[in-house]
Amino acid sequence: MENKSEKKIRAEKLAGLKKLGINPYPAAIPPFVSVEEARTKKEGATVSIVGRITGLREHGKSAFLDVTFDDDKLQSYFKLDELGEEKFNLLKFFDVGDYIWVEGELFTTHAGETTIKVKDFQMLSKTLLPIPDEWQGLSDIETRYRSRALDFKINPEAKKTIRARSLLIKTLREFLDRHGFTEIQTPILQPIPGGAAAKPFITHYNIIDADFYLRVSPELYLKRLIVGGFDRVYEIGPCFRNEGLSHMHNPEFTMCEFYWAYQTHHKLMEVTQQMMAELAKKICGSTKITYQRQKIDFGGQYPVKKFAELIKEKTGIDINQHRTLSDLEKAVKEANVTLEGEKATVWSQLVDELFKKTVRPTIIEPTFIIEYPLELTPLAKKNQENDQLAERFQLIAAGGFELVNAYTELNDPVDQEERFRAQAKMKEAGWDESQLLDENFIEALKFGMPPTAGWGLGVDRLAMILTDNYSIKEVIPFPTLKPLK
Repeated sequence: MENKSEKKIRAEKLAGLKKLGINPYPAAIPPFVSVEEARTKKEGATVSIVGRITGLREHGKSAFLDVTFDDDKLQSYFKLDELGEEKFNLLKFFDVGDYIWVEGELFTTHAGETTIKVKDFQMLSKTLLPIPDEWQGLSDIETRYRSRALDFKINPEAKKTIRARSLLIKTLREFLDRHGFTEIQTPILQPIPGGAAAKPFITHYNIIDADFYLRVSPELYLKRLIVGGFDRVYEIGPCFRNEGLSHMHNPEFTMCEFYWAYQTHHKLMEVTQQMMAELAKKICGSTKITYQRQKIDFGGQYPVKKFAELIKEKTGIDINQHRTLSDLEKAVKEANVTLEGEKATVWSQLVDELFKKTVRPTIIEPTFIIEYPLELTPLAKKNQENDQLAERFQLIAAGGFELVNAYTELNDPVDQEERFRAQAKMKEAGWDESQLLDENFIEALKFGMPPTAGWGLGVDRLAMILTDNYSIKEVIPFPTLKPLK
């Protein structure tokens, strides 16, 4: 006799319920309390709960079902004498994974386990596919990501990570709201991508026959709001960059950006330290955490180091003495520094790669990096003492994570337009990440923007550190994956 597949058996059980006139997917749900609340009731109290069947043990004229709700489990005891034959026999249509409502009286078993002696029960949702046996302990992470719903269903660590991410975003909002900021949503589809050095995704708006871009940053729109009289604004939302996939990169990711009128980036360093300490305490219970066996402390004062000095310290190259692409390329070669990836087409691109490859991975404790070359920051004010540098800082930690990027915003429309045009020349020279001229933004600046400081946080990367996850895909509920053929 041919063995039936479990999939076929479950389909037959579904048909059996329908034949009896029972709706396996009812719209109405009888009253219930959470498993956590049910456990607070006294023995002998009548309670009703709902949840997923995570264990089923039959013993002839009785059965035990484990019912799990929001990661809390409560055992339910089904007895033929209590339920009657017709009701008890409905259990044969139930499987592990089905969703159920049960009502009964609380008691304690001989083994000391709190249990419901079931007086009534109802199917809430019949499952047609069993959880694969090999899923438990699955090491193929890509398979987990492709079946994320199933992963969350049975993998408490995956669910715990996403809940921590949610708490992180909630705490960010609370912090900014407490400091008087207004949360405002800005366009995701933009006619001109701006606000960051990144290659955008392009789409086409058919009805007006125009190309649009998925935003790489909300920056230029948030600064328009500052021009419009909103003194403190922020946004937490998705951004998109057409870059490679890695354990630290996903093309769709979450940014938190805020802009604060009448402040400088120096003030934002203080705010950043306060915020990071608060976030670490909220998510991890302490400012002292461990990420991938590295001890990191988000409390106290963070060291402040200069961009060019760090490159010189690690490579011996003084970028201030090599201000052309060819000259810097020669210095890199003489220093025996190997940079993998695309060949740089402009000086700023090579400087950026030099820092990313030789300096960033060596920074473990949270560290502020200051005095970036102006060419790397076309939207920031010039350093008051050296006009080749920007009024900017980045917060880097955990072996190379760029967590925060902030600067004193450029509010001189003439200077801003010149910088945009310089960026356009870099794009013509082959640097895809350079920025385009946004004439509408320049016009907004001409109406006057007060002195302003701007700040951006990569939410996913901070979530990685605070949940001790090596891959960014673990902290994104549905990460981007290469389509299966």
